[in-house]
Amino acid sequence: MPNYKFKCLECGHCFEKLLPAGHEDQKCLECGHPETEKLLEAPGVQYKADGFTKKSDSGCSKGDKCCGGDCSK
Repeated sequence: MPNYKFKCLECGHCFEKLLPAGHEDQKCLECGHPETEKLLEAPGVQYKADGFTKKSDSGCSKGDKCCGGDCSK
C-alpha cells in the first residue's frame, strides 16, 4: 500500500496515511475536517545500475567516494 501525504484545507495540518490505491478522501487527523488535499511529491526511488547516472563511467576505484557515496567500480 502506498503512503500518501495530505494537508487539511481548514487548519493546514499535514499528515501521512498508508492507504490502498484509489482512496483519496481523508479526514484531517488533527481537527477532523473532511476536506483535505493530497500532496504530490517525487517517489523515493534510486537507480544504482550503470547507465542511470552521468558519473557511472567515472573510473574511480572501489572504496573511493564519488557522487556522495561509495563507488561501485
